[in-house]
Amino acid sequence: MPELEEALQFIEKIERENSGKSVYEIANKLRGYTKKGYTTPLWNTATGYSQEYIAGEFKEKLNQEYLVLSGEVTDFGHFIAALSDQINQPGVNWSDLTSWTGDHTSWAGDIGSAIIVYYSKDSNNIKDVEEALSKFARDSDYTADIAAYVVGALINSGKHTSISQAIYHYNTISYAENVRTFLKKRLGGTMEGHKLKNAANVEAEIRRAVSTFIRSSNAPDIFKSVKNLLKLQPKLELENTTIPNGTDMLQGSLHFLNHMVRKGGLDSLRFKPYQLPGVPWLGTVTYEVKVPR
Repeated sequence: MPELEEALQFIEKIERENSGKSVYEIANKLRGYTKKGYTTPLWNTATGYSQEYIAGEFKEKLNQEYLVLSGEVTDFGHFIAALSDQINQPGVNWSDLTSWTGDHTSWAGDIGSAIIVYYSKDSNNIKDVEEALSKFARDSDYTADIAAYVVGALINSGKHTSISQAIYHYNTISYAENVRTFLKKRLGGTMEGHKLKNAANVEAEIRRAVSTFIRSSNAPDIFKSVKNLLKLQPKLELENTTIPNGTDMLQGSLHFLNHMVRKGGLDSLRFKPYQLPGVPWLGTVTYEVKVPR
């Protein structure tokens, strides 16, 4: 039996056993079948739901790291965990906790965690931020993050009332189309054919979310000494590369953009990033960045 079909049958089983519970509760129940790292106090706080790790016969039943979803290899355990923080709590609006922590338990957290690891004392074997990103923010992580957002949106909109059906639906759509949905709905991307017209704005939104994650995490003290992680110096040579800086955040956002350009079938990007996200009047930097296809 194909791995996705087996995973969906298990999810349907859990849904039947918990037929009186909300989709939000079931999503968090499923999180218990991933791995211990997704049932820590931090995860329970982020999702607003205390879920213990479930051992026994179905231990880590949903923790497949290389499952194909929407045509792309996906860390399915990461997807399920991230999804549990995308679905609205009953009686709580999308604009409340979920929309804020949902980034942190998915793509912003993946990128931010990679940057934190690079600057931590245990990163002696990682030579630069790019290497950290390649290890801790893999394509299979990003596919999980985008799937969690799109599937969560299908459920929150009322289009689907069960997790299994929403995943079935998502799987029938090409990943390129799912990437574009994420770009438009979450990052405010404006598309014209294969061209992302407002790349600087999208990059700024990614950088803002990653910086917010790092500021709200238990990052090393070195991050606390930096007044503004978001701000880029007008000229690249002016950056102080001995401490965390805006170019680290920029590298992270470009890494994610590269995934979306490649997997979304988009044209290559070339633009000047804003010095400070949310403050367009400050202008852009003097140099251009490129995101190849």
